[in-house]
Parts: sequence; C-alpha cells; structure tokens
Amino acid sequence: MRHLAVAAVVDDQKRVLMMWRHRFITDTWGWELPMGLIEADETPEQAAAREVEEETGWRVKGVKPLVYAQPANGITDSEHFVFRAETASYAGPPTELNESDRIEWIPISEIRGMIDRREVVSSGSLVGLLYLLLDEATSSS
Repeated sequence: MRHLAVAAVVDDQKRVLMMWRHRFITDTWGWELPMGLIEADETPEQAAAREVEEETGWRVKGVKPLVYAQPANGITDSEHFVFRAETASYAGPPTELNESDRIEWIPISEIRGMIDRREVVSSGSLVGLLYLLLDEATSSS
C-alpha cells in the first residue's frame, strides 16, 4: 500500500485541528486528523502540509516528526508518518470539498474523552493524538 502522512496541528490555545468525517467502509462518522497518501514526487513532510491545506483550508509553515507507525503490519505494509505543526494560518476554504462535514479546533483537554467515547477510531488519528497527549503530559511536568 502507499504510505500515509498525518498532521496534528496545534495552535497557541492548545487546540488541535480536526475534521468530522464519514467513512463509507464502516458507515460511521468520527473525528480525524488531516491525512492522506504520500505522492511519488513528495516527502512525507510535504504530503502532511499539503493534506492540511487541501482538507482544512489551513496552511502550516512547517511540520516536525511526531511519531512513526505501521498500524496493521501483520496484514499490510502501510507506513504512517505523523507530524506536528505549531503554526497555521487560514488560507481559504478547503479544496478537497468531500473530505469532511465539519472542521474544528478541538481543545487538547477534550481529546481523551473523545477517544474513550469512540469518536476517534482512525488508527492514524489515534496514534498521532495519543502521542500528542503524551507530549503534552510530559512537557508540562
């Protein structure tokens, strides 16, 4: 399988940029981080920044590695490169109009409850958000 880039965009109010999306295979709705396939001519970092802008309309100035995962390495080879971005500016409406129903900045303090309520189930989003929560917990101690 082609590899995936995921972006956890965090603002200065400790909120993370998320999308409310429908997934047809499971016929379910859930919150996800911006993510998408890495094109042949781009790096994972470039793909993560591109996906944020295409899917949300927010432009990041740069991304830094957050965590790497192979969510289902027993059945598929799909690398997930998860990045964190600290700075974003609104560039305009998303160009990928069918990606989400809503785009919101969610307080990091609400993420754990959303995961517990199964409002976040996508592996790429879970890996990124759990690592983000770990970063927040260890940086504030």
